[in-house]
Amino acid sequence: MFIHKSFYFIIAAVFTAAIFLDGQQKRVSYLTGKVEIIDSEIAGPESISDLEINATILPKHVLATGKGSRIALRQNDVRWRLGSLSVGRWFPNNSFWLHSGSALFCSSEDGDFTFSTREANATFSGSGTIIIEATANGGFKFIPLEAKGTIRTPKGDAQDVRGGRLLLVLGKPTRFGDAFDIDIMLLLKSSRLVNAFPDPLPTFDKIGLALYVQELKLKGKYDALIGDATTNENLQMWKFGKKPVKEAN
Repeated sequence: MFIHKSFYFIIAAVFTAAIFLDGQQKRVSYLTGKVEIIDSEIAGPESISDLEINATILPKHVLATGKGSRIALRQNDVRWRLGSLSVGRWFPNNSFWLHSGSALFCSSEDGDFTFSTREANATFSGSGTIIIEATANGGFKFIPLEAKGTIRTPKGDAQDVRGGRLLLVLGKPTRFGDAFDIDIMLLLKSSRLVNAFPDPLPTFDKIGLALYVQELKLKGKYDALIGDATTNENLQMWKFGKKPVKEAN
């Protein structure tokens, strides 16, 4: 049988493209508890199914975790974790939408990554290990454990990013709210996004360095915990050793 050489070139091209696309896809690498996957292109109960290990997550998929449930995704160098009682969706061009709950992003390679919630969105340019937590006002808390880069709003407002510096991202059009120095050690001990997964984050050494630098600079001078942002003007804060005290304007 005679097969033209061009046939082999076509097959090789298709195979190479398939490998490339597969490398761009996010796959479930860890799962605990009940996590549902919702196909946004299908209507009715048939759109909802239980997520499984090694499942491929596409832009049409919305993931929802139950109480005490969480997942980890891998996409080349990028690691994602979705926390308990969280709803999230990943779009092309490194764009992630968090409806509720919390997520962790981790990458040691520089890139542009857009984080959005119901009422806010901003683009981070750089690399790092960052927790995103949706707030009641529709915005989110941007919490870098360690990071190097810049975060920008669609209007062009920009802030440099560093480990241990929490930033509020608020509203439409999106603006930056207050920034707070947070205790990285306390966050490492208390965050299930960090310590409830079997595999350590690949940026563990960088997080340790950020912790060391923070301890040298601030000498453990923390006396409050940052809570939810219930409106664009109010932020809950708790004093150590006391009951919840107020919402800080």
